[in-house]
Amino acid sequence: MAQFELSDAVIPEVWGPYLANLSTKTNRFIQSGITTPNTSDELNAQLLGPGNIITFPFYNDLTGDPQSWTDKSDITVDGLSTGNQRAMKFRLAKAFGATDISSLGSGLKGLDVIAQRFGAYWNRVDQNILLQILKGVFANADIATAKLYDETVKAPSNTFGASGFLAAIALLGDLQDNTVSKIAVNSAVYGQMKLLQMIDTVQPAGAVVPINVYNGMRIVVDDDIPVNADGTTTAYVFGAGAVGYATAQPENAVETERDARAKGGMTNIINRRIVSTHVNGTSVAKTYIPSGQTPQISELALGSTWESLTDPRNINVIAYKAKLDPQFVPASASSATDSGKASSSGSGN
Repeated sequence: MAQFELSDAVIPEVWGPYLANLSTKTNRFIQSGITTPNTSDELNAQLLGPGNIITFPFYNDLTGDPQSWTDKSDITVDGLSTGNQRAMKFRLAKAFGATDISSLGSGLKGLDVIAQRFGAYWNRVDQNILLQILKGVFANADIATAKLYDETVKAPSNTFGASGFLAAIALLGDLQDNTVSKIAVNSAVYGQMKLLQMIDTVQPAGAVVPINVYNGMRIVVDDDIPVNADGTTTAYVFGAGAVGYATAQPENAVETERDARAKGGMTNIINRRIVSTHVNGTSVAKTYIPSGQTPQISELALGSTWESLTDPRNINVIAYKAKLDPQFVPASASSATDSGKASSSGSGN
């Protein structure tokens, strides 16, 4: 394969779709099926439209008791109940650049590296957005009551293990055996799961490489999920279609900028994008007001940002919070408590 050159890639009308496609293909949450890309033209139009919130409708299942069938009274007709989910819309921009002298001095083609790695950069951003949303969703008291199993409160002397995991999954009630399909954990959790012999390796039909599963659920390992210094961490269990995702390329999504005088001469690559990630069954709270011109990623981890649409049991994500055995707590673990402000332990990439 020929060397990937900047001149081959950074043509704005080509590079924008290329970058979006690359991000989708390499995003581990999308590839595992945890996050489901939405290709609806209506949703994409909302992403490029005004405002900070996008809406998409839902309908509730049929409910109510049947009535007795007689010829003494008419049959009462009920209707469908509907509503709208409100999802956050982020307008994001990032620029990377390299000076002429840095390329000459190091022998490294800095702009080529930037072009090659921009997709991986956006993957990390998307993963962080999802994890911040999950923190905020489970910081909402109503949702946490129904969908969070906190073993540090229920059984403080017990550490992360199979019994707690199964107790968390049991929060789905009679849907637990046919709903959950994926688990996302920090690599430290993955290590303890191996010690506890919780992991099986299977070879799916048609797959090139085997995958690791627990009780038939695929395990996705991501070190952006934080582990605190006391060993407290959260694992997330997802059902099919639990998280929606959409992205759009605005006008001037990609630009290159040449500044011949700055730092002796430098070239920058600028990328703009609009993205929305959403836990289905939740909604941006009606009381939410962005602190700036566009929503801030830091606002996602606040429980006040989110609300449950109807019954939080219909949300297809479960959180299992527990402590790891001390030998599995990474040296880089955050010293903060699990408040949504902790940094991740490791890069995850």
